[in-house]
Amino acid sequence: MTRTALLSGLVILGLSTMGLAQTSREPSDLPEPELQELLDRQVEMSEAEKQAEEDFLNLDLSPDVEVSSVERVPSAAQNQPNRTCEKTPEMRSNVRSPGGPGKRAYRDIAVYLSTTNVIATQDCTCAGKIIPHETVAKFEERLRKELDVDVLTPDHTRGLYEAYERQIKIVDAMCGEY
Repeated sequence: MTRTALLSGLVILGLSTMGLAQTSREPSDLPEPELQELLDRQVEMSEAEKQAEEDFLNLDLSPDVEVSSVERVPSAAQNQPNRTCEKTPEMRSNVRSPGGPGKRAYRDIAVYLSTTNVIATQDCTCAGKIIPHETVAKFEERLRKELDVDVLTPDHTRGLYEAYERQIKIVDAMCGEY
């Protein structure tokens, strides 16, 4: 009975949609009024304004890190991209269920420690990139105590993630693909 009612509803919805499609207004080559207004404004822009808009649209918002003086390290020949490295069981579990309390903060800490370790040890292999769970857990515990919270949130680890974003450029210059 419920299948019949559901099917009837879908048929009615389909027929009404077809009716709307058949009764729509004639096709027009004119854009919507809001779009036309934007297009009109763009035509009136000076070359300097157009260049400024183009510069804005091409703006690189990633952290600005100077890496021209960073040299490749000897272990770059054995570089292994982080995505190919065997993760710890705790990190695999964290990635599989990313939404739980404290999970994002754990990942932020792990990637920060990973890039920090690669820079400090100049080890581009998986051994340099994968941080043991115990190390991440100790860092996490210390940060929780320092902030006097039970669960870390992304707001607590935002600075670590921003440092990771800067450091990854250094690691890329030292090793190749992080």
